Amino acid sequence: MEDIRILLVEESSALRKIVSAYLGQFGWAVEDATSMDEARGLIAKIQPDVVIISQEQSAELLAFLSELDEQGIDAVVASESARVQDRIACFEQGAADFMNKPLDLRELVLRLKRLWRGRNKVALPDSMEMPCGGAILDIASRVLRKGAGRPIPLTPSEFRLLFLLLRNDGRIVDRTLIARDVLGHNEVNVSRSVDVMVSKLRRKLALAESGRFVRNVRSEGYVLVPEGRERMRGETPDDNPAIA
Repeated sequence: MEDIRILLVEESSALRKIVSAYLGQFGWAVEDATSMDEARGLIAKIQPDVVIISQEQSAELLAFLSELDEQGIDAVVASESARVQDRIACFEQGAADFMNKPLDLRELVLRLKRLWRGRNKVALPDSMEMPCGGAILDIASRVLRKGAGRPIPLTPSEFRLLFLLLRNDGRIVDRTLIARDVLGHNEVNVSRSVDVMVSKLRRKLALAESGRFVRNVRSEGYVLVPEGRERMRGETPDDNPAIA
């Protein structure tokens, strides 16, 4: 497996040393930070694949990563809280995974490997371009582009979602399938993470002037359709306008 660049954001010096040393045994490059200021600087410097962060600082960092979503950085939140509400809140804010403290380091490694496999398991077609309405999905560079216009970069999860929707060619894709194959999750509580990812992909489809829209079919999943197409039975009018 390729090296993973990891940023660990944790106030506890002892925990930083333990986690960094353990993950380093797998050949992964681990940097650590104690504060948001440090984390921002290191994100710009090392461009990590994954950020592991304590829940106490997670909301601020997840908001920061959302602004940088073209970099495709996954966030794993480590929390001392066992409350379902806290886990759901982190997924709603864009976390890729959630773990309870004290961390089981073997489980952490397995979750990191799963995230990494999820980034790289898309089976590519023979052609390196896929038509997406009036735009093109460039498989090699993982961007959306329209003619000579500015390419619109996609995060790894956005790319996998759009690729999955295009391969299904207008058919409804089950939410559970999206959570498993795009986000690498089998948990029902990642539903909001799927919604947030779909919302971000919609904006990028609009920026690329693709003429395509991702619609929600209640209790079933999502389907990629031409903009302005009449809704089928079960489709919501605006697919949760609060996050669109």
